[in-house]
Amino acid sequence: MIANILTLLVFLPLAGALLIFTIPNENKNVIRSIATATSLVALLISLIVWANFDRGASGLQFAQLVQWIDIGFLQLNYEIGIDGLSMPLLVLTTVVTALAIFASFSIENRVKEFYIWTMVLLTGMLGVFVALDMFLFFLFFELTLIPMFFIIGIWGGKEKVYASFKFLVYTGLGSAVMFITFIVMFFKGAQASGEATFSMIQLAEVFANPANPEVLTSGVRAALFLALFVAFAVKLPVFPFHTWLPNAHVEAPTAASMILAGVLLKMGGYGLIRIGVGIFPDQATRFALLIAILGVVNIIYGALLALVQTDLKRLVAFSSISHMGIVLVGIASFTASGMQGAIFQLVSHGFISALLFFMVGAIYERTKTRTISELGGLSKSVPVLAGFTLAAAMASVGLPGLSGFVSELLAFIGVFGASAEILPAAKTIGVIAGIGIILTAAYLLWAMQRTTFGPMDEKYSGLPDARPLEYIPMIGLLGFSILIGVYPNILSDVINITVLDILSKIGG
Repeated sequence: MIANILTLLVFLPLAGALLIFTIPNENKNVIRSIATATSLVALLISLIVWANFDRGASGLQFAQLVQWIDIGFLQLNYEIGIDGLSMPLLVLTTVVTALAIFASFSIENRVKEFYIWTMVLLTGMLGVFVALDMFLFFLFFELTLIPMFFIIGIWGGKEKVYASFKFLVYTGLGSAVMFITFIVMFFKGAQASGEATFSMIQLAEVFANPANPEVLTSGVRAALFLALFVAFAVKLPVFPFHTWLPNAHVEAPTAASMILAGVLLKMGGYGLIRIGVGIFPDQATRFALLIAILGVVNIIYGALLALVQTDLKRLVAFSSISHMGIVLVGIASFTASGMQGAIFQLVSHGFISALLFFMVGAIYERTKTRTISELGGLSKSVPVLAGFTLAAAMASVGLPGLSGFVSELLAFIGVFGASAEILPAAKTIGVIAGIGIILTAAYLLWAMQRTTFGPMDEKYSGLPDARPLEYIPMIGLLGFSILIGVYPNILSDVINITVLDILSKIGG
């Protein structure tokens, strides 16, 4: 096994960005080749880590701890590691980014800058999922904001400047709340235990058994948890902090939408589980009903807005908001199946949403429109693209045999089996959330019927079908969804022990 393999994985893309920086702007093919090779090597390394991950072991694996900054009272460590929660998201990140790079080959404007920012973005995303020090987590979290801001702002659509600044303002404010909360946790932890640290592992122990309970009162812990929830709710996103997402998706280039929906949103769910639930399990269960209600609001509200959209890409964006509600509902159940369903949904939606946005981009590239009423009959002119679009929609609906079905089934089993002491009215919440699943089928089937079936406009009769390069992201993303749907054990084997560890903190 390669020594410090996680560090190699995280900083390899940054090295790729530096290499691209040395290449002249006019050598576009060389730049694309370096970006592609870097992303594929990162994917290979993540699969090596996956293959060597001990599925029967509890706790962290591939851990690395190095003293980074020591200025007396303040000690910052480079502390990284993975478990069953972060391992699948690590692979998801490398898969989606590699396939998004294949989807970006049509970009001709400022190619060098685009791939530099994409490589920096990949380092930030990977760093978020391996960081075990909150200060390090924050740095990597922030490292994802600036690249996406420039990618949307430079290579986006007509309203790209507005969308990019809205993305930056919302997510930046969320990051500010998170950082302030981390600082308060740092000082409160030091007051309670006499040891100042940003380590998630150590802080979890301090807050679980404070040496000075008068410092860490129930009110203080509740306020800290709610602040963390708000910070990560912006990223997930959770109503009412969601309004930046549709604008960002509509204006972002296809590759950026794939990464934004496939990976960046998942950082919100990951942070909520890793830090919110991981450090404050008692407060997480205390606010389980609030989390579940917001999850149901996300599911229903996102689905209803998706139903009335006229822009196909905007419809998929609101679909993402709805599907992230399932993550909240699964977490709020605080059952093994519900928590598994939440993690399954993070991974499953990553593949499905990336595929949906890729298909919308491919259709727009040919028709020059995303207006649903202007499309129709595409199965006659581009049957392969129409077929993959329909398959992606069915995966999002939750068709058995595809990953969406497994994640939704587990989440709902968890909700209906939740303890009444932790989640009052759990069955009612499950029934209402189930209505959202019906609405999902309604808006996606309606969209597919309007775009791929029915009469075809003659101007679309000569459209070129899928090109060989486009098969790579289409087959790759759909393939992972089928793999998880047909053989869910490939994912549950990895996350089982970690889910039980999380629930053991609340006696679940």
